[in-house]
Amino acid sequence: MKPSTLALLTSFVLVTTGVSAQNDIDQKARDAASAAAAARHASDSLDGKWQRSGVFTLNMTQVSLTNWAAGGFNTVSGIAMFNGAANWKKGRKAWDNSLVLAFGGQQVEDADPTKTDDRIELNSKYGYDLKKHWYLAGVFQFRTQFTEGFNADGARISNLLSPGYALLGLGLDYKPNDNFSVFISPATARMVIVNDKLLWGGSTDPELRVYGVKNGSTTELEAGGYLRFMYKTDLAKNISFMTRGDLFSNYLRDPGNIDVTWETLWTFKVNSWFGATLNTLLIYDHDTKLPKKDGDGNLYTGPATQFKETLGIGLTVKL
Repeated sequence: MKPSTLALLTSFVLVTTGVSAQNDIDQKARDAASAAAAARHASDSLDGKWQRSGVFTLNMTQVSLTNWAAGGFNTVSGIAMFNGAANWKKGRKAWDNSLVLAFGGQQVEDADPTKTDDRIELNSKYGYDLKKHWYLAGVFQFRTQFTEGFNADGARISNLLSPGYALLGLGLDYKPNDNFSVFISPATARMVIVNDKLLWGGSTDPELRVYGVKNGSTTELEAGGYLRFMYKTDLAKNISFMTRGDLFSNYLRDPGNIDVTWETLWTFKVNSWFGATLNTLLIYDHDTKLPKKDGDGNLYTGPATQFKETLGIGLTVKL
């Protein structure tokens, strides 16, 4: 083969190979661009739309005994709980909302029904994206209960809006994804409400406080620092986990006494209708006085850590 012919063939092979390689690079670039466009389209399709989720559980227990030698009582009990969220995002603006409703009770034989759970909590957070997952945000929270509560002696110790808590804060929210967020506010106002005058037991002491509210008043305005965190994830196909908590320090009175609320929720799905939930709630509020005993066994009231665990198996609807 002549050198000129060999050189021509070599040049043709190199050019063909180069064109093929360039075509491969161009095709990969086009594929990457298409994937990015598809991702943007999927994100745009959710932009400005509400994303809703929630878990509703209803658990019932009934025990009926007739001539039962081991002893016991006829009992009926039940708990209903809803834990939901509705979130919205458009451009650099985001609005996250959550609602918790719970109520439960039991009746033993012919005794009066007693309450085992009672909760209303609404959270709302609106933010504007600054950069790198940081939002300038405002938060609102409202907490109370549905109906009155009694202690072991039958005295009323709580009621609707007694106590009630309304909180409003401005700060920064770190939210790297939809499953995790931390909100920090150095300037937060909280209103504590106690509308039920019977909770003071007829006392005329003006310095007596119930849930932090002075005798003779129905509200107490607090100003302080606030931190709120939330995390949720799917641990498996039928197992989900959520935890969230609040920390609040009142600058105006005993700022070292931090109010704490920490909740966890485990959801175990058997099928679309039945499953199990495990819910825990830990609360510490220095203004909530609870019955305690000193070293000599004498009764007195003072702050204490409250903890509640609710395990339910029954109707579970995951929205």
